[in-house]
Amino acid sequence: MKYIYQFARIFTGVLFIFSGLVKLNDPAGFSIKLNEYFDVFAQDVATQQDSVKITCSLNQKELINRTFTIYAFDKIKKVDWHINPTKNDSPPPYTQYEVFGQWGATSFISDEYIAPPVRIANFQLSINNQIIYNQKEFLDSSNSEIKDFAFDVDLSKYVKQESWLYGVFKGCKSYSLYFSLFFCALEVILGLAIILAWRMNLTLMIAALLILFFTFLTGYSAYFNKVTDCGCFGDFLKLKPWDSFKKDLVLCMMVIIMYLGLTHYKGLFDRKKGNQIMLFLTILTFLFGYICYIYLPVWDFLPYKKGNNIKSILKNVPAGQRATDSIVIKFVMQKGNDSMKVRSTEYAEVAAKGYVFKRQDRQVVVEGYKSPIHDFAIFDQVHGIDLTDTFLNSHKIQILFVMPFIETAYTESLNEVAEIALWAKKKGYQFYGISSASLNPAKVFTEKYKLPFTLFAADQKMLMTMARYNSTLYLFNEQTVINKWSARNLPNLSQLEKELSKK
Repeated sequence: MKYIYQFARIFTGVLFIFSGLVKLNDPAGFSIKLNEYFDVFAQDVATQQDSVKITCSLNQKELINRTFTIYAFDKIKKVDWHINPTKNDSPPPYTQYEVFGQWGATSFISDEYIAPPVRIANFQLSINNQIIYNQKEFLDSSNSEIKDFAFDVDLSKYVKQESWLYGVFKGCKSYSLYFSLFFCALEVILGLAIILAWRMNLTLMIAALLILFFTFLTGYSAYFNKVTDCGCFGDFLKLKPWDSFKKDLVLCMMVIIMYLGLTHYKGLFDRKKGNQIMLFLTILTFLFGYICYIYLPVWDFLPYKKGNNIKSILKNVPAGQRATDSIVIKFVMQKGNDSMKVRSTEYAEVAAKGYVFKRQDRQVVVEGYKSPIHDFAIFDQVHGIDLTDTFLNSHKIQILFVMPFIETAYTESLNEVAEIALWAKKKGYQFYGISSASLNPAKVFTEKYKLPFTLFAADQKMLMTMARYNSTLYLFNEQTVINKWSARNLPNLSQLEKELSKK
């Protein structure tokens, strides 16, 4: 049995060190995964809110009947609705009218039309069958112009308060990077302590708690299919939830075996020297994680790593993989209280029996290949132009300055970035500044720091994948990554020239 005990110790220690180092190498990446968990938990404990029903009728014919969920952050909601003459292929009075509008940022439009004259329009909001807003308009039917109505609705008294637990999970998102550094470093430290057999009672107790915690996370993800990749080995190795859960169960078994064999473990160093060594290794571990965050990962497993060609990755489908999902479509048919799902070949036969189509269900049978880079896009908000193809088809040197969030971006080196942008323009290279900010905040940011370039828009998730530090500079030869730097460690112009000479 002593060999089994020693195997369990070495196996568990090595796995802890490997798993922890892979994640500690990219603490920002693991913090993104933790944010996913926090969002999932917050959603699962969130208070069930009521819904608002919007109805709108013209001449007492209902054209709009939509339901929108109230969210906990809703207070004053902006609503507008419009009566619009449409189908105007013949002059009035043959014009028909539709209704459209917006509930906050969500649009709605009628599927049906009504013929003139339109004399009465009625707009209602109701919650739990109780009318909270009612607007009736008597119209001049001789005027065929669009009619616009707008108002604010106070939802504060209809919003249910969230539980304290919801606030805890949402609040944890602000500290996800600190949690990431702590848990990843703890995993490495525990692995080192197990290998050195340092204070095994304490080490195994903490290791057991950590493994139980991660077993809960992976089990929860697997059972409810909430987070499809636990991030156990960062971007080095993607594990499906059930595989991650099985891995954690094996670790639980290893800890039990080590508890049974506690008497067989003797520390490699005496207590005082062991404490000194573990203190040194702990400081070294946290320092490694901090450096990897500030100056980008030492080992880059991301799809935007040095040497990768973005265009090739976007278009590449490995042999044996499907380019698209294999989907089975079924039609839900209803007759009275009876309903059934049928395939397209059975549709006509069932419809002939009086069943009416209600909705279409699409089920993915075989998932298609999902490229590691599938959301790459750059958009010019000022001119309303998609610049993605411009970037992907360019034959120039291209430089990307990536800021996922301008509110928390590192700004101390923006003067250097401005210098690089002017140098790129002089050389005839293409320079892109990209962020997830909307048009006005992006404009204010560039004006505040007097940047000689426009900030284009890109998907937040894409930017967080590209820039593990906020912000990051990329140097491309056409679509191939030559190198990238954290904003804390930007190259000077001579270093950029040297990089380009290697291409």
